[in-house]
Amino acid sequence: MSTETRQSRLGVRVLTPEGAIYDGPAAMVIAPSVMGEVGILPRHAPLIAFMRVGETRINMLGDEPPLVLATGEGYLSVEDDTVLVMVEQADRADHIDRARAEASLASAEEALAAAGEDDSARMAAEGAKRRAANRLRIVDKK
Repeated sequence: MSTETRQSRLGVRVLTPEGAIYDGPAAMVIAPSVMGEVGILPRHAPLIAFMRVGETRINMLGDEPPLVLATGEGYLSVEDDTVLVMVEQADRADHIDRARAEASLASAEEALAAAGEDDSARMAAEGAKRRAANRLRIVDKK
């Protein structure tokens, strides 16, 4: 492999507690950090960023369509043309079941209404609601 070919690609790993969602090469990664969307290209400076719930796009090499993920909170690190995304949850856009995401959103809204003054229950329900709403946004873009 030539030096030019190596420099025009990233190694990307997207990990959740359940395992790897993606592990392979890419041309670019676009992820939602807490400070705004961040784009990573080959030869990017080392970086660690906290991620918020949102859409993560992995632009593949060649003519392949991008891999779009609904990702939860976590972090992203970049070092030596390697991008590591570690999030609590990630769903491929093409695997999201719209009816299930709608049911999750309704359930989270019910839990939020029932939380009352319980801060712990309220925070958990708000997080579940953000994740479910994000899945719906992502699946509606397909």
